[in-house]
Amino acid sequence: MKNLTQLVLAVALTAIAASAASADVPATTGAISKVTVYRGQALVTRTVSIDLPPGASELIVKDLPAMIVPESIYAQTSDDTKVLSVRYREKAVREDMREEVRLLDAQIEDVQHQIKYAESEHQHLDMQWQMFEKLKDFTIAAANSDLSRGLLTFEPVESLTGLIEKKGLEYYKQRMELEDKIAGLKKEQELLDRKRNELVAGQSRTEREAVLFISRTGGKKTAIELSYLVGGANWQQQYNLRANPEKSNVLIEYNAVVNQTSGEDWDGVTLSLSTAEPTMVAAPPVLEPMLVALSNPALIQQVQDGGFVGATQARQYQESRKANIKKGITANTELNELAINNQAFFFRAGQQELQEFQQQIAQISRTEGISVTYELPGRLTLPSRSDQQLVGIASINARADFTLIATPLLTDYVYLQANLLNNSDTVLLPGQASIFRDGEFVGKSRLPQVTIGETFTAGFGIDSQVQVVRELENKKTRIQGGNRIDTYDYRIALSNYKSVPIELQLLDRLPQADDASIKIELEKTEPGLSADSEYLRTARKKGILRWDMKLAANTIEKDATVVKYSFTMEYDRNMQIQPQRPGRTQ
Repeated sequence: MKNLTQLVLAVALTAIAASAASADVPATTGAISKVTVYRGQALVTRTVSIDLPPGASELIVKDLPAMIVPESIYAQTSDDTKVLSVRYREKAVREDMREEVRLLDAQIEDVQHQIKYAESEHQHLDMQWQMFEKLKDFTIAAANSDLSRGLLTFEPVESLTGLIEKKGLEYYKQRMELEDKIAGLKKEQELLDRKRNELVAGQSRTEREAVLFISRTGGKKTAIELSYLVGGANWQQQYNLRANPEKSNVLIEYNAVVNQTSGEDWDGVTLSLSTAEPTMVAAPPVLEPMLVALSNPALIQQVQDGGFVGATQARQYQESRKANIKKGITANTELNELAINNQAFFFRAGQQELQEFQQQIAQISRTEGISVTYELPGRLTLPSRSDQQLVGIASINARADFTLIATPLLTDYVYLQANLLNNSDTVLLPGQASIFRDGEFVGKSRLPQVTIGETFTAGFGIDSQVQVVRELENKKTRIQGGNRIDTYDYRIALSNYKSVPIELQLLDRLPQADDASIKIELEKTEPGLSADSEYLRTARKKGILRWDMKLAANTIEKDATVVKYSFTMEYDRNMQIQPQRPGRTQ
């Protein structure tokens, strides 16, 4: 019995000592100093400055966010301090400890109390109303009895009627005021509830902490950086293009729309935006052998007919690879399976299918595979909200060569277009752009990916002071042997209502044939086609006609600039011309 008592006492003393030791472990939240936002995640770094004694010690960093990725936590310190290990832990708490949530809870409780009081007052008023109705009925019945016996004159009846009407109106007004008050309070509670739900979205009443085991050789204050990934963070690039044609300049405002619902506010942080993939995986996947065997040709043809060549399938293949790479060594089997399916497709597909698939993969890799990081100037604040916040990435003054584009075969409108040079040190990712010309909004567009030193084209809306009209002047047909020859004469009139001369690029086209069964020739054109070497090397060979025009000022109606051209099509007289649309069989 004595031994048992001693054992219980020893266990109790050990527990008390452990509790006391835990209570002595310093705990701090630190301060969020820098954040890198990726697509769907963010890398958050907290800086903790603390005095720790030489030797081994523990440190608790508390109030970690709900959307934290526990396996991503790591810590770094100065030279005289070493982080031996970092452990993540969770513990249940009775209430949300954040000040903002507590304030909302107090407001909600106050509104609920007001609603309860108003509803009780409304019930009491209802009881008074019922008593008034009974008293009114009794009074009217008594008055009717007195009137029938001749005991009541007109004056008391008038006074009684006025009293009943007055009291009834008072009760009605009080009821309506209370009902309006209750409705307003309930709307206020709904708004407060929504705000609270946004704050605690995806969060449970759980406290999250990182326990750091640290060894120190010095005795001075140490700075520790604790970093971790969080979900619920994203950013998307967008642009404003502000054109000034008179100065041959376009201001490119490169912005980002950022939002985060990680569960913690980023207050006064150094913010970076990145397109990289934060895999947190160090080891490469292991390539396994691939066994092959012979199969039924009919089965192979069936697989080929499946057509694994679309943009959707190519994108799914790339996304599956990315998703599995993030899993590290645990996804080795899935990565090898994806590789086997990809190689099997290459073994069985035809040349055209392979080219299409390769083109899709190359395009996706070019637009989505590039990895860039933008360091934003200054310090920014991003609260944990579903709201989006616009931040500036860069402002670029780009030299622009403006020209007017007329394509009357497609539209009667003439558009202003510019070739711009990205002469900055910033890569421009593909994204939506708002287009402005001389301070006026002209529409929306989309920017392609533009690398440093690359030239790109952007449209700046319709110029209503320039007009174009295309018409078929004449069509002649003659038979020559077994062939039919059609001749088409076109006239295009260009009107310039401006008081200054302008340069314009006029585009039209000839039909194209894949074989010699149709002979198509440009007979004449006045003026001549563009002499631009790049145009002659590329678009001209595909049947595109281009004229580089200079329109004098105020050239309209009979003074309009005129372009004329003729072409012939020669083909079997027993056949008809049929357009071949891309991707369709005739």
